[in-house]
Amino acid sequence: MVYVSDAPVEVPARPHTSVAAVVRQHASVLSLTIAIVVALACRTTALATYGLSEDEVAKLQAIESYRDGRFSANAEHPMLMKLAMWASLNLADSWNAHVPPSLTMTTETALRLPNALAGTATVAAVYGVSTLLFGPVVAAIAAFILALDPTVIALNRIGKEDTFLMLFLMLGVLAYETAKRIGADDPMRARRWYDLSGISFGLMLASKYMPHFFGMYALFNVIAQRQPGANRPRVLTYNCLIGLTFLAANFAILLPSTWAYCLAYVRGDGLLHTGYVYDGRTYVNATTAIFAGVPVTYYLDLLMTKLPIPVLAGAALALPLLVSRRRERGFVWLRVFLIFTLLPYSLLGAKFQRYALPMFVVTIMLAAVGLVGLVTWLWRRPWPRPMRLGVAGVVAVLAFVPIVMAPVRAAPYYSVQQNLIGAAHAAPGVTFPEEAYDFGIREAVQAVAAVARPHASVVSDASRVTSYYLARSSRPDLKMRSLSTQGFAASGEQWVFVQPGHIYFENAALVTQLRQSTRPWRQYHLAGTPVLEVFRLER
Repeated sequence: MVYVSDAPVEVPARPHTSVAAVVRQHASVLSLTIAIVVALACRTTALATYGLSEDEVAKLQAIESYRDGRFSANAEHPMLMKLAMWASLNLADSWNAHVPPSLTMTTETALRLPNALAGTATVAAVYGVSTLLFGPVVAAIAAFILALDPTVIALNRIGKEDTFLMLFLMLGVLAYETAKRIGADDPMRARRWYDLSGISFGLMLASKYMPHFFGMYALFNVIAQRQPGANRPRVLTYNCLIGLTFLAANFAILLPSTWAYCLAYVRGDGLLHTGYVYDGRTYVNATTAIFAGVPVTYYLDLLMTKLPIPVLAGAALALPLLVSRRRERGFVWLRVFLIFTLLPYSLLGAKFQRYALPMFVVTIMLAAVGLVGLVTWLWRRPWPRPMRLGVAGVVAVLAFVPIVMAPVRAAPYYSVQQNLIGAAHAAPGVTFPEEAYDFGIREAVQAVAAVARPHASVVSDASRVTSYYLARSSRPDLKMRSLSTQGFAASGEQWVFVQPGHIYFENAALVTQLRQSTRPWRQYHLAGTPVLEVFRLER
């Protein structure tokens, strides 16, 4: 028999949610959505504006080797990003087979799209980490600045591993910090987040061989929480997840041919040229050349001349907090990552712009703390409310406008953007010629192929990308020569490509001689600065 009770059923009362809490929740969702949309638009629009660079052609060649079952190509870098590029190129082929020619996706776009999407996802990950460490207001400002920063956008729009490294580093931190907070009340649920953190750090290592970033985060945890107690990951499980994920996403590391390739790479086999141009001078660009290499001020110079002035001001305002609030978890994180990226990287002799991506992210987070702190301080002054509102509003607008206008003015050539400090020092692309990213080679090859005589030579130190676009032209008779290792041909017509970003110790004398004796046939400019000169010689 079934008995039905007439007693009233008690329904638990809904927890009261204040209007302010609802507004804050929706404001957080809205701010994150805006940041993601802005980041996506800046990173994916006009990806084919530039032709491919030397490094990107190396990735494309590695993917062709993957298709043939040879996975040790380009083995000095892990596989994860190249696998994503491979998938993107295959999807582009399928897309192009079903759409009219006006809608087809170029190789340049397909190759760069995974990085653009990873850069957009990094904005969301930075928002999550900043929320846990500093609160939703700082997180919204940090995500907004990161979404709009031209240098970060430029680095996210090229086919290099640093964007993937940054994405999975921030996802690993986000999962770990989430587990820390959940574990105080629910240790079992926290385990899943710790496991996700281990997987993310494994993917980070499969993106770029930079294990010291994991070491930095471990050091941060030791400093921030000396007695973690039970609220910590299972050490064996955590490390196994890192290792297994790394091997799954980078299985080529298990191949003997990969190790042979890496050993040859470390020995310098195949090195065709040495030197790196920075601020009008060629420097030794070797890791071991600490004070004889690229100056230690390189990354400080990069930050000071590239970040919008309000971001620099916000970071300067927040710097004292790294000392005065040195025991708070968020400020410990900023201090560890700022010091252990900026200082060691500055001391190494070899320097490249893309290595600064973590420095830009950390400095932007620091700047968000400073800008929010400034507005909060102004709002709390004992002034009449209209005056407080007006002053805080003016400061917010003065900070907001330059941050928004920086990518608007730079687009689509985000890499050569400068702030007022950088513009006062030199023209765009002069201090850091690397940021031209082989702009103009694609167009120069097309122009030369249209007028060159049969069996002419093309001489360039951007050998990979020049050969790639020559192969795509209708002139298989044109021969490729390396300026550094082969020099000019003894006879016949030759077209010489000279790029400030490819001036080395091996070719500097030839370039000087060429510029003194011959006028360029054509020049290619980026933001008004010549980044490629084409000379026509007849011998």
